[in-house]
Amino acid sequence: MTRPINKKITGAILVIQPKFIGDAINNMTAISLLRKLYPNNKIIVLVKPLLAPIFERDDRLNLTVMVDERYDKKQKKSIFYQAKKIKEHNVQLAVIMRSAFSEALLCTLANIKYKIGYKKNGRSWLLSHKYKLNNSHHYINRYCRLVNEPHGQPFSSSPSTYIFSKKSELIKANHSKPVIAVYYGGLVKKCRHYPSPQAFRSLALIDQISPSHFILVGDNQETSENAKISQDLSDNNIDFQDLTGKTNLTELVDIIASVDLLITIDSGAMHIASATKTAFVAVVGLGTSPWSIVEPKYENKVSLVANGNRLNDTEIIEEITPEKIAEASIFLLEK
Repeated sequence: MTRPINKKITGAILVIQPKFIGDAINNMTAISLLRKLYPNNKIIVLVKPLLAPIFERDDRLNLTVMVDERYDKKQKKSIFYQAKKIKEHNVQLAVIMRSAFSEALLCTLANIKYKIGYKKNGRSWLLSHKYKLNNSHHYINRYCRLVNEPHGQPFSSSPSTYIFSKKSELIKANHSKPVIAVYYGGLVKKCRHYPSPQAFRSLALIDQISPSHFILVGDNQETSENAKISQDLSDNNIDFQDLTGKTNLTELVDIIASVDLLITIDSGAMHIASATKTAFVAVVGLGTSPWSIVEPKYENKVSLVANGNRLNDTEIIEEITPEKIAEASIFLLEK
């Protein structure tokens, strides 16, 4: 059994953030617990360049954001360079939220005394506090456990997810209409992608019941699929904006925080909605993880999870009909 940390931590604390936006947002619950334990220590979050802007806006936890330059596409740095940058901050404790061997090695090269993480990928010998991963745990529980257990389990529950947001200036809507952001993904999302014809029909059904202003969002890889939806919306004189590929990450956060409803697949956008307290409908087919361990711990939502008889992975999500999506959307709008 790993003994709790009983020595006073006077130096800085490093948190190696998960790689993906939804995971990194979920991990803010663990960082909140860490800040309660260490109200006066410097807490450094090591994040991929793409994610850095949303954490640099943090207004609650007094975090120091360090960009992980090993993932800089223009000028990629080595693990030794990154370890040297960390070493400059007198880090005494590291909480490693990524499971790769390289992350434990990074902290070792940075001469960090206490290194907390899961026993994964042959790295146990590099960790001072190591724990066996319970694959049935929700991701939030996994992250919070790496703070709670090494400190003697002082917490009995996790806080809600949160990220800073402000009113979006990109939304051009008639104020009398509900504003609905839509993220059905592109083909790049593979089995999570909701097909464009059904996607359009779901929006048309919503508009028949409650005329709305729809905002299509996504990145550059999803422009072609959203262009199909845009054309159908335009042909049917339905009010919309297509902002696909036209926003950065902080602008996307602000859009989602500013709308009345988000319709989304299992995605980072879904976790942004939870963290900004925006109502959402989740359209869930075959995901990269079981739904039970990723579903946001947030009440103002409807989760539509495919559970039919389709054997073709790409068709599973099609079991969720446009009618079901429209019904769930109207329910949340009226609520």
